[in-house]
Amino acid sequence: MLHGRKIRSLIFAAPLSLMPLLAIACGPSIVAQGEPGVTLLLGAQKVPPPPPGAPPRSPHKTPASYYEPVGPFFFYVETLTSTGPSRYGVLPTVPCVQSGVFKRGMRLVFRAEILDTSTGKRVTDRDGATVKVRLQHGQELTARWAIRGSAAALPDSAWMWDVAWDIPPDYPVGSLDYTIVVSAKDGRTATFIPPIQKTATVDSRVRIVD
Repeated sequence: MLHGRKIRSLIFAAPLSLMPLLAIACGPSIVAQGEPGVTLLLGAQKVPPPPPGAPPRSPHKTPASYYEPVGPFFFYVETLTSTGPSRYGVLPTVPCVQSGVFKRGMRLVFRAEILDTSTGKRVTDRDGATVKVRLQHGQELTARWAIRGSAAALPDSAWMWDVAWDIPPDYPVGSLDYTIVVSAKDGRTATFIPPIQKTATVDSRVRIVD
């Protein structure tokens, strides 16, 4: 397997100092929709249903790289809303849920599970590995190995790598590019690049909105 090879995997649901990680645990929301100062980030509307029949197939062919072995690491990555407010005093209306849309001033939580494909084992804090999230503007965030739910977690809650980023209130709106880099103690490295969907009207990258 190639060391340092860029890895593409499935993601289910991208200069400031490292933000505090104390309020990443899940818990009930203390803000309700419709209250003053609440911004609706995601809604739905009633429209006519699409015509029957299968949608048209894409003319594109699968790139050869998708049929190649992956390694030396496999990533599962998710982006979530936080439980507590950010340093800018912005609290999500629904805490600790996977999301690809975040308001400026919110806290964005990155979580990842990383598997060593050579051993089939999870990469944990015992392996001497480092896991970092690199943002498009150059900021680098060092993740920690932690139980989901922090101090409020039940014993069977999952353990993952996580790190939080408080989005500055003046951060540019639009798509957010990020990568996650794992560096093993033995010198092996790999970079996760979120797979994206791109059309003339849709871009599935994490999005920052006003």
